Amino acid sequence: MSDHQPGAVVRPIVTTGGPLEKKVEAIWSEVLQREHVGPHEDFFDLGGQSLLAARLAERLRDEFGVHFSVRELYGGSTIADITRVLSDRTTTTAEDPDQPIPVLPRRSGGPVLPSVPGEQWFPAAVSQVGMWRGIAAKGGPALAITSGLRIRGVLDPELVEVAWNAVIARHETLRTALVDRDGQLTQVIAEEVHDRVPVTPVRALAEFDDAARHEVDRPFPLARRPLARLRLFRLAEDDHIALLLTHHIISDARTLEVLVRDLAAGYAAAATGTPVPLPPLPVRWVEFAARHRERLTGPRGAELRRYWAQRLAGVVPVDLPSDVEPPPDQDAHDAQRGDTLVTALTPTTFQLLSELVRTYRVTSHVVGLVALTVVLARRSRQRDIAVDVPVSFRDHSQLDDVVADFSNDVIVRSDLSADPTLAELIDATRGRLADDFAHHDLPPFLLAEHLGEQGLMDRLAEALFTAEHDPEVAPQLGPLRLEPLHPPRQYVTRPLSVRLRHNDSGGRLIVRYRTNRFTARRIAELVHDYLDLFREMAHHPEHRVFADSVRDVG
Repeated sequence: MSDHQPGAVVRPIVTTGGPLEKKVEAIWSEVLQREHVGPHEDFFDLGGQSLLAARLAERLRDEFGVHFSVRELYGGSTIADITRVLSDRTTTTAEDPDQPIPVLPRRSGGPVLPSVPGEQWFPAAVSQVGMWRGIAAKGGPALAITSGLRIRGVLDPELVEVAWNAVIARHETLRTALVDRDGQLTQVIAEEVHDRVPVTPVRALAEFDDAARHEVDRPFPLARRPLARLRLFRLAEDDHIALLLTHHIISDARTLEVLVRDLAAGYAAAATGTPVPLPPLPVRWVEFAARHRERLTGPRGAELRRYWAQRLAGVVPVDLPSDVEPPPDQDAHDAQRGDTLVTALTPTTFQLLSELVRTYRVTSHVVGLVALTVVLARRSRQRDIAVDVPVSFRDHSQLDDVVADFSNDVIVRSDLSADPTLAELIDATRGRLADDFAHHDLPPFLLAEHLGEQGLMDRLAEALFTAEHDPEVAPQLGPLRLEPLHPPRQYVTRPLSVRLRHNDSGGRLIVRYRTNRFTARRIAELVHDYLDLFREMAHHPEHRVFADSVRDVG
């Protein structure tokens, strides 16, 4: 039974208010981006997510030189709790195998491969090699990450282009091409790259939607810089839409936030004739990639392979009933065509999510994953559920502003053979996520090679889940009013993906699905069941996954 049932009594911990506690508070304030955090305020009540939990653990290890894992944060999630744990430990420990990859400072050393004037050549990151092989094997549409911004007010497109090129100058990956050099994928970084920002007139949002679909479908040749595109669409003299696309091989979800912020800062500076405030980054992606590659060839790599080989032994994919029979002759593009259903969380549902986070002292990642696991299990009647949960390598503050793909796919497996209660499943998932995330840095294609199964991820990644922080507001840009705009997506990378996005004021559920597998009606039913799981977990934690079907709950 869970240790965190509603109504459980939690003993207060007496704090010292000493130097150690003040240092811990400073780290919390930095990670959570809050000016002050009280000693008894709970990490999860303050919006702590899985990524922030990993970063907090890393910062504590780095500052105090002791072992501290994410799992321990689940056991005591206040400053007072952590201060007590740290005070009991020595200041030196043996190297922790779960430590994040050491981050190298910027250095002036040259590339590790022979280069030509104006370029630097580096081996591609391990993750890039895996994606490159996948593109070559499967084909299909470009792996583009997209973001839209509606800009109301008088916009100067020439200054947007100035700002965009300042952003390119700051971020090496935007000046990087990826080329096949004697069978080895290589990063080729140019000293200078200039890119245009074309402006296309459109008469209505529907016309923009058509143009955006065309942009997303356009190829992204890896040998051509930049592996990103910025396009402006003019609805009126004082109404524009900015569409930003980046290839996934050099970017992740965080990348778009960084680029939009830097672009806004660059435009504001260009508009006032002041220097663009985009200083060099403290860490180079190529050096981080080199450290990651070295780590995977050493003891850590061997330990990761052992862990995942044992963790995934005998796993089978989720067999969700399909509503549509895909044609046998469809090409890679048609196979990935999809649609999106966005559902705003009602105030009641959002409150239930918040209560579950507080009651069980877990992140929304845990609660959201449990809800999806139960929905998948009840629909498929399977007692072994595997879900693809992307996780980020950005577990160090120095990596926050680096434009690159720090994401990795982790297959989280839930054993439901004993028909656990919902409370038991929450507790089990909390520990499972902590363990799996501590072993997140092995790219799936290396695991597939180790297991001798090249199609491992394609076989297992039927369903994807992630919980993400939804920025409260768009960047400010003087008198211009900026509004986030979500461009239409014509293709999806997984048959089913569920993304829970929220902030302090509310949340939304974004479900993307392949239309050759599911109908819109089926997805709407799945979303209803998923959101109703929050109510069931909160009001009926004793319910079992199979014995108490969600459709039988009163």
